[in-house]
Amino acid sequence: MTKILVMPPHKEDLSKILKDADSILLGITDFSVNFTEISQDELKDVVKQVKKENKEIFISLNKNMHNGDLKPLESLLRECETYKVDGIFYYDVAVLQIHHRLSLEIPLIWSAEHLTTNFYTLSYWEKHGIGGVFLSNEITKQEILEIKKESHVPCIVQVFGYLPMYVSKRLAISNYLNHFQLPTASKDFFLWKEEKKYPIVERKIGTEIYSSFIQNSLGEYLEYQKHNMEYAFLSGAFLPIASFKRVLEIFKTVTEENLEESKKAIEKLFSNTDLGFLYKETVYQVKKNEK
Repeated sequence: MTKILVMPPHKEDLSKILKDADSILLGITDFSVNFTEISQDELKDVVKQVKKENKEIFISLNKNMHNGDLKPLESLLRECETYKVDGIFYYDVAVLQIHHRLSLEIPLIWSAEHLTTNFYTLSYWEKHGIGGVFLSNEITKQEILEIKKESHVPCIVQVFGYLPMYVSKRLAISNYLNHFQLPTASKDFFLWKEEKKYPIVERKIGTEIYSSFIQNSLGEYLEYQKHNMEYAFLSGAFLPIASFKRVLEIFKTVTEENLEESKKAIEKLFSNTDLGFLYKETVYQVKKNEK
């Protein structure tokens, strides 16, 4: 059975979507990018809340770690194990090294957005004991299914929501506003390019830019189920909780028979849905007169 893994739009929305989700994914402030965050002080109570509903909870620690992060990271990993978090999403190999050094049992999920693109690299990390992989949003459906076929660990694939595109440790929004001496009353910012609007977020540890569209892979979700995909991820980032809750209900009840009706129901909620890169193969082409 494919489990539905959900990230609520805001941490305050957790209780509103918990009963309809199979698993929850959250980040930790100062240790995560691209995920709804809770503080380390809130971790114990949030885990308790999720476990009370007999649901799984995964924590993402997927930022690039610096020297000053290593000791706090070690403490945080120990807490996650103590509280029986079901898995840690990671990007930086420091997480893997600390995990091995401390002989922790909590599963690690390889979550390097732009690198989880092939089963050869995945097989390498499998030998180092990872417990799962969050597949890239930049590969095709065919490639996703090929990796799933060859994988020996659980696979997670995003089926709904804005896609993370870019992360920088620079404070791009603050720098822009300060340079042009612009007011900062708004809390919502967007990057406009070629008449497309890209959500952009600044946190203390850097800036994140997301896709201009909401990926809606409802039909593909049914196909993933047939191939025994372990997890389908729904991201609530930037979405009204009422609309996102309705999307979650649609994914929970979609069948081959009501698929077209279900697609239309989502399209009524959001005007900017798309299939992302699922049917757009990446082609590397040498420029003219270059070898």
